[in-house]
Amino acid sequence: MQFNRIKKIAHIVRMFFTKKQGILVYVGAHSGNNLSSIFRKYEKCYAFEANPELYTLLKIKFNKYPRVCIFNFAVADYDGEIDFNISNNGGASSSIGNFSKDYNASIKMVKTIKVKCINLCSFLQKHKVDFIEDYISDIQGYDLEALKTLKPYIDEKKIKNITCEVGKSKDRQIYSDLPENNKNAFDLFLNDNYEFVAQGWGILTDGKFHQVPETWWDMDCKWKIKG
Repeated sequence: MQFNRIKKIAHIVRMFFTKKQGILVYVGAHSGNNLSSIFRKYEKCYAFEANPELYTLLKIKFNKYPRVCIFNFAVADYDGEIDFNISNNGGASSSIGNFSKDYNASIKMVKTIKVKCINLCSFLQKHKVDFIEDYISDIQGYDLEALKTLKPYIDEKKIKNITCEVGKSKDRQIYSDLPENNKNAFDLFLNDNYEFVAQGWGILTDGKFHQVPETWWDMDCKWKIKG
């Protein structure tokens, strides 16, 4: 425990003295734990969280860091409103989708609310974001559809690194009413301009391909721009 605490402090200290690396776009910030460990190395961060309660906590958490901009939006392919389902596991599995009947029976959606949604590409263009150093998403089954809105950035190689929560197989879809979100579908979308460089859970390291437990239906995957 003491070693892990020292390691975390050392990581934060390094972030203070590392040259800032452009823009981070983080979709699905949840409670901000992962964001907290990486935001210091960027010049500016755009973070999105659809759950109003978690958004309020994020605003408090990052209030003293002007480079971190937090927005209470779901990311979709249009601007407007969308139904958002809140899960009973602290909101960790909240989604615009509904669970497949054969998914974990102990995790359920407990309420549905209306939230504002945005087309992410239009939003970033309005904010004059021309190049993204790191794009990270964890939005429970809708990661690929959100990424597809950024096709103009992807075609012009204006995103350096892409990390998303990805389904392990098209045959095990956590959310029954959402489009495919599995690795093969990501590869088909990204292969022209990106190479697959890491796999596992949480903050990934290039060249490391860790297996997640067999019972897990999803994992995190990272792609880096070719060339």
